[in-house]
Parts: sequence; C-alpha cells; structure tokens
Amino acid sequence: MKRKMLCLSLLMALSGGSVFADTEQTVTIDGSVIDNFVVNLTFNGNAVTLDYSDGSSQTVDDMSTVGISLTYDSSSGITNVNAEDNVNVDNRVYTLAGQFVGTSVQELPKGIYIVGGKKYIVK
Repeated sequence: MKRKMLCLSLLMALSGGSVFADTEQTVTIDGSVIDNFVVNLTFNGNAVTLDYSDGSSQTVDDMSTVGISLTYDSSSGITNVNAEDNVNVDNRVYTLAGQFVGTSVQELPKGIYIVGGKKYIVK
C-alpha cells in the first residue's frame, strides 16, 4: 500500500510539473537535491527511472528514497479584466420566434424583442 501511494504521488507530481509553465520542481534522492527537471518516471518493481529535461536519465533502486515537490507561481495568472475593451457588441434584434428583424429597435412595432441575448420591450 505504501508503495502504491508513493507511485501515485510521484505520478501526480510529475503530471502537474509538465502542465504548468510556472512550476518549480525540487527532486531529492537520498536527501540530495538534484538540479534537473523530471519529465518522465518509469517504475520497475521497487526501482524507478527518472528521465530529465536535458535528455539524461537516472535509475534509483529504492523508489522510497526519491522525493519530488512542486511549487506553483500563481502570481502570473489573470488579475484584472476590463470588460469594456473586449466586448463584441451584438446589436442584432430578433423576435421571440427567432426571426431577425434588423440591428435597431427604432421604428419596430410594440412587442418583446431579443437584443444581445436579453429581452427588450418596445412600448
């Protein structure tokens, strides 16, 4: 059970590292920090082979001595959206039956229309 949990946590850590661009990865083997980014893990019994981003690889006979920790930089995400700059104005006017009647509610007969996905009442 312990071995399965270690394999699962290593796989989860590895998949997260390859998905997020602002991920920092710290790999330790027997307590020593490895200055390389793991891109693939291969398990064979109790051994694990680590493939690194520089093309090299390393096999460790006891996978319980391998540790991978990930740190994500969430400060690079979207922090502010100005909706006014990115709005595509849809001024097409439709009847409730879905018929296109133009791009202006001016001079339309009384009724309920759909403009920009919202109901609009002409009195």
